Amino acid sequence: MNKKHKKRLFQILFLIFLILFAALCYKKRRGIINTFFKITNLEMPYELQAALRKTYGSYDQVIKIDSNLDDTLAVYENNDAASITTSIRTEDTLVKTSSQIDAMVQAELDSGNYSFREPLVVLNPYKISPLTALILFQTEEPCRVQITVKGKTESTDLTFETETAAAHRIPVIGLYPAMENTVILKLSDESGTVFETQEVKIQTEGMPDRLNDIIRPVKTAGSSAYPLTIVSGQNTYYPFAYDCEGNIRWYLDKKTANYGLYALSNGRLIFQDTAGYVTSTQKPQSTNLYEMDYLGRTYSLYYLPGGSHHEVIEKEPGGNLLALTSTLKDHFEDKIVELDRKTGEIVNELELIDILGKTFVTRMDWAHINTVSYQPEDDTIIISPRNLHSVIKLNWSTKEIQWILCDPRFWEGTGFEDYVLKPEGDFTYHFQQHSSYQIAADLDNNPNTAELTLFDNHQDGNSDVPYFEDAGESYSIVYSIDEKAGTVRQLKSFPVIYSKITSNTIYDEESNHIFSMCGWVPDSPYKGRKGMTYEMDYETGEILNQYTFKYTFYRAMPMNINYADLCAPMEIDESYIKGSLRPSVEVSRSVSIPEEILTEGVSFHITGSVLYTKTLDHHISQLIFRGVNHTYVYDSTDIPQFYEEYLSYEGDIPIPLSNLEPDTYEILVVYLDTFYRTGQTFSIS
Repeated sequence: MNKKHKKRLFQILFLIFLILFAALCYKKRRGIINTFFKITNLEMPYELQAALRKTYGSYDQVIKIDSNLDDTLAVYENNDAASITTSIRTEDTLVKTSSQIDAMVQAELDSGNYSFREPLVVLNPYKISPLTALILFQTEEPCRVQITVKGKTESTDLTFETETAAAHRIPVIGLYPAMENTVILKLSDESGTVFETQEVKIQTEGMPDRLNDIIRPVKTAGSSAYPLTIVSGQNTYYPFAYDCEGNIRWYLDKKTANYGLYALSNGRLIFQDTAGYVTSTQKPQSTNLYEMDYLGRTYSLYYLPGGSHHEVIEKEPGGNLLALTSTLKDHFEDKIVELDRKTGEIVNELELIDILGKTFVTRMDWAHINTVSYQPEDDTIIISPRNLHSVIKLNWSTKEIQWILCDPRFWEGTGFEDYVLKPEGDFTYHFQQHSSYQIAADLDNNPNTAELTLFDNHQDGNSDVPYFEDAGESYSIVYSIDEKAGTVRQLKSFPVIYSKITSNTIYDEESNHIFSMCGWVPDSPYKGRKGMTYEMDYETGEILNQYTFKYTFYRAMPMNINYADLCAPMEIDESYIKGSLRPSVEVSRSVSIPEEILTEGVSFHITGSVLYTKTLDHHISQLIFRGVNHTYVYDSTDIPQFYEEYLSYEGDIPIPLSNLEPDTYEILVVYLDTFYRTGQTFSIS
């Protein structure tokens, strides 16, 4: 072999070596880069951390597309609004089914067939609230009706009175399960004089097994500031309410998503539904929010494109909704949006990274906002980013920080030190707090201060700080804040059992009681019990009522029943499905139809003009709607999944079809990185 051939062979071998070495370095790049940062003692930028993280799921694209996570499409319709022809199964919202039932109820009442002595009793009228009923009758003359649902003790009776009417829809809330309940009805005139009385007996069925032994009293005072208390969220998927004796008097036979129920000022609830979800970099988040009452009647469906978590709350009574959502941009649970109550349109929003920059962005769940509320007097919101151990007040219009409540050491060297409130008097700082709300009560007799309550979980596992002191317990805390002076005092701190996450504190001004709702108790002295609630006297700290729970929960709250609303027939908007969702995108490129049909792993149904695609998380990377003249792509490859365990989560992805041009479309899918036909078609006229 001459020198020329030897040189050529050496060059080829060297090139092969370089290729193999480069391939090895690429495969081992995480280890090499991690080693470099350890040796140099430098902190790896979060962007690099995210780029190096292993992803799980499927990401192949048949049509190359870069979608914008900020793009949304308004949905504002009812069940029958879409001009879609298809053999795909259609599914009604709870709004439509509630409205249909309510119309039948009203028709029965209008028939005139039922009198005070022979009323119609309808148990569980709206099919999802088994311990409720409606009593229907007419009276010859307009009158009021006094109603008492008898409890096992006098203090557990539930009583209300209706407005004057001749046709009566009497809502019954608070029946006991598996027994014959007594409901006392009294007719009275305008002066309040009772002129006729009768008892109605209502037999209920037993509860589902999942609710058996779900609550046990530890201590009861025989009465409570709250006649009924609701528990929901986390592993308490089916919400329920208990009385002061620890008896269940209400529950929903419908599963909620992770965060359960949120109270509204009109006596209704926001129900976080499991029907739709959006993929995330961690657990999928619910996109569907129902407005519901305690009978189970449902009035509106709101779509939230980034999914919801931790909080949906009225900005002001009867006004717009503030909701916590996620940016989905390599981090999550760090965004706040304001929804127009009538349309569901997002009219204001805040990404926390735009306010604080990247100082604390060292992980995907860097902020973990778990509370938001609005103060109309100064156009501000108060938020609780748990992983920053902080409560922050911001102007909602300008997004300017007003103050930060936190251990000052956490914010040293960040450029935000001047916003941190200065402590006065004895002080123990909170860590990983929940439910931070400004309250109306003046608990320090100083009109120039504002009081704030929170639940201090008092743990630092998600954001380690060297000065954290593990007390082995959690606290309900009340602060007094002087905004002008930039100071804060700790008025009260009530020690309770250690609750690692979730949980909330409520101060009740009328009774002067404070409630600690400990939703995630890892080490209960009551074997196998996972939650605890306390009702305490604010002045003395004496525990008045205490209960343990079988499962973890997100929050507990009072049941504030609006009987006048429940007595009235339903009224719903013409367009009761509202909000917005991530859309599919039209592409100019045509695509060939694959030969193989997918026979399992994906299914579809349609509600209004929204296509729901049921599948396991991150198993679908693209849905392609191939029409005769148009092609659209719904792409989820820009949302990586970093947690393998969530690949087993099954749910429905809601995809709006209202932006598709009239055409006949076949649904194609990239499932587990393989391109399939689904055999499903639809036409838009």
